[in-house]
Amino acid sequence: MPIPDYGAAPLAKTFMLVRGLSLLAMICIVGLTANFTSEIISTNVDPPKEVIGTLTVTSLATLYTLLTIPLFLAQANLSLLIMTLLDTLLLLAFTTVSILLGQPISFLNCSLIANTSASTTATSASAFAQSLASNLGKSGSTLGLQDWAGRTKVNCYEVKGVWGLCVALCVLFACSGVLLPVLWLKARRAGVTGGKGAA
Repeated sequence: MPIPDYGAAPLAKTFMLVRGLSLLAMICIVGLTANFTSEIISTNVDPPKEVIGTLTVTSLATLYTLLTIPLFLAQANLSLLIMTLLDTLLLLAFTTVSILLGQPISFLNCSLIANTSASTTATSASAFAQSLASNLGKSGSTLGLQDWAGRTKVNCYEVKGVWGLCVALCVLFACSGVLLPVLWLKARRAGVTGGKGAA
């Protein structure tokens, strides 16, 4: 099925590229945060609110993105304005998620986690184990995101990866939020009409 041009073929193709990259980034985020959440829950501790918030927002955004691709391909012109509004809201949501994730982990240096001395590692592991032991089995007990991310190098890189993908999604939703009204305007000027949703 060819991509409708909406009176501006390069912009329409750019939008589809942005949507594809957004979908790829969101699938990666869902996978990483679901794995991270599973690991945390296996210790009978509630996952940090930042991780749950990221997983929730990303899952809803993935569903929305999957639903908007057929609308775009069906050339429903009025839906471009609705998608503009929803993309702007998702931009705000991912900006908030990026800030919430970035605050506790922005100063973590993942490369130094395994390179510390044995005594520092033992002290850190002991403090983490005591904190974990005091929270185990208690309903509603939580540990901070920085505690989990700083535990191992893999956790650190996973959380930093999720943070980076959230920042990338901010850029991608900003791009689509600019492209959609331009496409709507170009389609209107070119006299392109769609189906039931045409303006």
